[in-house]
Amino acid sequence: MSMLTSLLRLKAAETEQAQDASTIRHFHLTERPLIVLPLNRSGTEATPLAVMYGDDQAHPNLLVAPPRGRPTAFLDDLAADILTYIDSFPDTERLPARGAQPARQRHTHAPQLLVANRKSLRYLDRLGRALRFTDTPEAADPARSVGRLGQWLTFFAEHAEHPGSALLLALTDLLTTHWVTGQSPLEDEHLATLLAWINPPPGTTGLHAALAAEAPHRQPAGPATDPSFDGIELDPLLKAFDTAAEEGNTAAMTRHTQRLHDLLRTYLTPTWDDAWDALALLRSLPQTPDTRRRWDADRDRFTAFSTYLADDGRPQPIKDDAVSAARRLARLEQAAGAFEARRALEDPFVMAERRTTGEALAGTVIDTDPDRTITGPTGRLQLWPRFTLHTTDPVRLDVGHLLTSPHNPRVHLAIRDITPRDGGIDLLLEVTTQKGTVAKPNRTSVPAVGDHLQLTLAPEFFRQPPFPSRDNTPWTHGGPQHDHPAALDEAEETQP
Repeated sequence: MSMLTSLLRLKAAETEQAQDASTIRHFHLTERPLIVLPLNRSGTEATPLAVMYGDDQAHPNLLVAPPRGRPTAFLDDLAADILTYIDSFPDTERLPARGAQPARQRHTHAPQLLVANRKSLRYLDRLGRALRFTDTPEAADPARSVGRLGQWLTFFAEHAEHPGSALLLALTDLLTTHWVTGQSPLEDEHLATLLAWINPPPGTTGLHAALAAEAPHRQPAGPATDPSFDGIELDPLLKAFDTAAEEGNTAAMTRHTQRLHDLLRTYLTPTWDDAWDALALLRSLPQTPDTRRRWDADRDRFTAFSTYLADDGRPQPIKDDAVSAARRLARLEQAAGAFEARRALEDPFVMAERRTTGEALAGTVIDTDPDRTITGPTGRLQLWPRFTLHTTDPVRLDVGHLLTSPHNPRVHLAIRDITPRDGGIDLLLEVTTQKGTVAKPNRTSVPAVGDHLQLTLAPEFFRQPPFPSRDNTPWTHGGPQHDHPAALDEAEETQP
């Protein structure tokens, strides 16, 4: 938690009102997202109790797993409905060749899944991993099978970890990006109380509205059920069903099944309404320009995975090998840095927060050298302007880091020297892009003495490091064994 967030949380607790942390939206919200509210059976791992889902607020779908036995029909119905939604985006567009990238097809729209909280993200991941290997070669329709649902859930869950991706989002994460409440981050995972802090009824404060939202009839949003609900309502009903099943009383079993369905609908409906209220609140915020570019990347990922399923269709491996894991980690780290840098360039709140952590700064230009030249490798003069910026902000940057400014993000500035002076720091910055030539310099890329600048790390600074090919990777890290003695010994030990 940054200093700014801590101060906002203290102010929210003092005023009993949520505080704005960002007034613009950094994630794309589609016209027809699918809201999914899963509930898990208590005491089990990735065993659904019920799921409420749909893309129409007025017509939620509710599936309830049978009280006893395997939930085969439940999972079949869930797979059919969610896969039908995913497949309802068939239209594609042709993108022309660009540079080294050939012409290609891309879906014009993509599905988007929204869940109530972060725990539900992890639950869909576990559910996908549990389901994606369930199919047999004799499956009647692999494209509508439970195994295919598991593959898609795994796909969405993996991309939920990718910073900036909007394919699968938690509503509590989105809301806490824009508002800071006076309750703890753990309490912010309760969608009802979070919404109460942000948008309390007229005449009351966020604190009192949140306390009212904790009433017994407003259960947590899942995926775990509330223990009091389990002990008082759910468990007695399941035991009554078991007793009727042991007695062979089919009429009682039918009655208890309907009561279970009604009970879980009552449990989930308030959260369903909260989810749509949260979506409307988020849609009221203006979307940043870069959000569209990131959604285009999501459409590329959706298109690529759809093509993979059509051409190959094998489920994702249980775990990554060493090479794939290293590359995935590098991609996530690169994406996280670039995403936060772009947010800072678009959002004054994020820029202010990064200034408190030393990842951004503001200062005054005290010296410029716009006509500085050096002799290049070919002997020709090259223009490399420099200027010096003085700042009193804390700086956690190093020589070589690449900076840019919100007013002209295409101009990149490399740090060439860092010198403490007069209780602050002087940064010697060199213009590396948009500088022009010796014959035709671009004067707009070099500020004037006295100009005040805000700078943060340029998104382009975060690049994925090069990785060796699998053939050049040591056998200890997932590459070929190349007759390594230890590998040969290991192979001999495994011989029957």
